Amino acid sequence: MKNIILIGCLIGGIVAFTGEFGHVAVMTRATDSSPAKSEVSAEAVSKIITSSMPSSTVTKDTYAAEASSAEPAKPDFKLQTVNGISLSDTPSTVARKLGEPQRITEDPYLRELLIYQYPNMDVVFNGGIVYSVEIAGDSGTLLLDGVEIPATIEAVKGALGQPDYVTEDGIVFERNEALLKLFIDPETQRLTSIHYFDSFSM
Repeated sequence: MKNIILIGCLIGGIVAFTGEFGHVAVMTRATDSSPAKSEVSAEAVSKIITSSMPSSTVTKDTYAAEASSAEPAKPDFKLQTVNGISLSDTPSTVARKLGEPQRITEDPYLRELLIYQYPNMDVVFNGGIVYSVEIAGDSGTLLLDGVEIPATIEAVKGALGQPDYVTEDGIVFERNEALLKLFIDPETQRLTSIHYFDSFSM
C-alpha cells in the first residue's frame, strides 16, 4: 500500500508524493498563480524528492561510472599463432613474416624435417607446412596470438591459466589441436625452451 506524504506551506502550496515517487502533484492556491512562485515551488519539490530518495537510487550513476571504468577482460588465447607463426604456415609464408632464415638445415634424425633457424627460434617444417616452433628459454619475450608477454613460466601461466598436462620434463597447454609446451629443468625448475606444435604431430 502506497504511503502518501503531505508537505504543506511550501511557497504557498502543498506538495503530495508517494513513497515510491511514482507521481508528484504540486497544488498551488488559486489566489496566487505567479509564474515566479510556481518555478520556485517546482525547484523546492525537486530538492525534497532528491534528498528523500533511497541511497540505491542516489548512487546509481556513481556505480554506473565505476562499472564503465572496470579493467578490460583478459585476452582469451586460442594459440592460433606463436611469435607470429601459425601451424598452417608454409616456408614461403614464414620467410615473408620473419625474413630469410640465418640457416636452413635438415633434422639429423628425421630427414623429412626442414629447419629454418632464426635468432632464439627454430621453425621446423614437415611436408611443406609448420611442424613445430621451438623457442629458446632465454628469449625474453613471447608473442601469443599477437600479444607480447614475458617468456617465463609465471607469465605463460598468467596468460593461459593452469596447464592441461604436467610431464616429467615440463607443462603443456592445449587449445583445440594446438599445444604449447614449456620444457622445465626438473632440478633447477628453469625454463629451457618453449615448443609450439600440433597435437597430430605427437
